[in-house]
Amino acid sequence: MSNFSKKERYMIIELSNGLLATFFLVHGHYGFILVLCRVLGSLQNVEIIYSINYDKKELLRFNSTENKVAAYTEYAIKWADDFNKKPEWLHMEAEKAIADCKRFGQLYLPEVEKTVKPEVTVRSVRQASGKNPAMLICSVYDFYPKPIKLTWMRDDKEVTTDVTSTEELADGDWYYQIHSHLEYFPKPGEKISCVVEHASSHKPMIYDLDSSLSESDRNKFITGAAGVVLGVIMAAGGLIYYKRKHTDKRILTKGKNQFY
Repeated sequence: MSNFSKKERYMIIELSNGLLATFFLVHGHYGFILVLCRVLGSLQNVEIIYSINYDKKELLRFNSTENKVAAYTEYAIKWADDFNKKPEWLHMEAEKAIADCKRFGQLYLPEVEKTVKPEVTVRSVRQASGKNPAMLICSVYDFYPKPIKLTWMRDDKEVTTDVTSTEELADGDWYYQIHSHLEYFPKPGEKISCVVEHASSHKPMIYDLDSSLSESDRNKFITGAAGVVLGVIMAAGGLIYYKRKHTDKRILTKGKNQFY
């Protein structure tokens, strides 16, 4: 997947124009100039950033929106002052870079604006016990772009209390995930849903909690059933052993009586 293949709607994205220049000095010291093209919503609103770095430290940064160079070390202050004395030259260079940025943007933004629909699971992670409420989790995976909204519904009414959610978590592969927890005391026959609103769908996506046996309940049921089966097998084995011993004893006793 290309680095230009996705975009966060209503948020800043960066189209890197790559390393504009690199230079190497003696004794392992090196520096580079990085040009970043930021597209704010559309190609009509473009910002250029030049960043001059040396030995892992940023020395200077130029922002076309401010049309000003900022220094980040004492050594770079004089350079920044010299550049800022030529605002017309800075503006002219920025306009050239912005033209290149728009040219790249026309190639890549159609791909960047794609969206990816999330995968959603709703499940029970804790059963109610006494005064302890049950807990549900709505897990949303592999979606793009980042902005997303999760809402819990109980019998078609929004739940606003006892809900905790994580932030959108980056997976490291352009996709995101998020998780929301709901604590509640269940009622017979009620319907609980997780509603997901995302740019990949024109309408809210509703995912109902499966009212059938939960995973934890199934595990408990299987464990209990296995225990019952094992108990029956052991009881049957004991009964067979008892009958066999009892039969052997009767045969032995009968043989002794015949001998005498």
